[in-house]
Amino acid sequence: MTKRLGLKQATEALFILLGTFFIIVSINVFFSPNRIITGGFTGIAIIIQEVTQGLWPGGIPKGVSNFVLNLPLFAWAYVVLGKEYFGRAFLTNVVFSIGLEVFTFLPVYQGDFLLAALYGGLFDGVGVGLVLRGLSGTGGVDLLGAIIHRLKPHLPVSGIMFVCNAGIILTGFFVFGAERTMYGILAVFVISKVVDIVLEGLSFSKAAFIISEKNQEIAQEIMRRQNRGVTGLNGIGMYTGKEKQVLLCVFRQKEITMVKNIIRQVDPKAFLILSDVKDVLGNGFKSLDEVD
Repeated sequence: MTKRLGLKQATEALFILLGTFFIIVSINVFFSPNRIITGGFTGIAIIIQEVTQGLWPGGIPKGVSNFVLNLPLFAWAYVVLGKEYFGRAFLTNVVFSIGLEVFTFLPVYQGDFLLAALYGGLFDGVGVGLVLRGLSGTGGVDLLGAIIHRLKPHLPVSGIMFVCNAGIILTGFFVFGAERTMYGILAVFVISKVVDIVLEGLSFSKAAFIISEKNQEIAQEIMRRQNRGVTGLNGIGMYTGKEKQVLLCVFRQKEITMVKNIIRQVDPKAFLILSDVKDVLGNGFKSLDEVD
């Protein structure tokens, strides 16, 4: 038990370190050199570095600004969220802030803003996803959202983060102009999608809801030919008032054509709904024991 717990903690630490490095690459290689603002405290740090060029050689370093901006936030988090979350997130932020300055030797990309937004978003999304899988965070807007939500439960974390990031991106608009702002919004979209993929995996499965007068035959054929389980759900047709049975079946993406053919052959008039499934756990798919 102790060995398994130690392995889990080592894996989480690896996720955090690797994720932090990927975020640093996104900022130092792609976002900062091209002045693309994607929100967050690092976005504020990039703006501060730009506007303080005349006060400080090269502007106030991003790592310094990020750490100073987060200090009062972490003090607040210690009181509101507790010391367990505070300790891990604070250490991650320290490593992140130092890393922003240590890895300034990385080669920068200055060219097509579209490529900078796409690849910066890719690295940032992977990094954020890994840090979250390590049960930590780098502070900033994410932490602010969690704190405010704890104090005001009726305010969703996503809504708080959206308002804060929108304000930061708008500030970037006045500092760096409209073109870079539009690419920053594109990068935010890429980041959100990549984070979902890292946390939930690619959607390789489908769920089928089938309504037919020949439910028994369809279920038997799917179980026989595809070796997939089928569940009957009780329903009522609200127009006719009649009871109906809805079949539920989950299968892999590559099996979609075969399932459609089975339904078409048994009952061409069947009603079929297909939806993407993010994560399927259990018999025939990934075991629950494999889940982090």
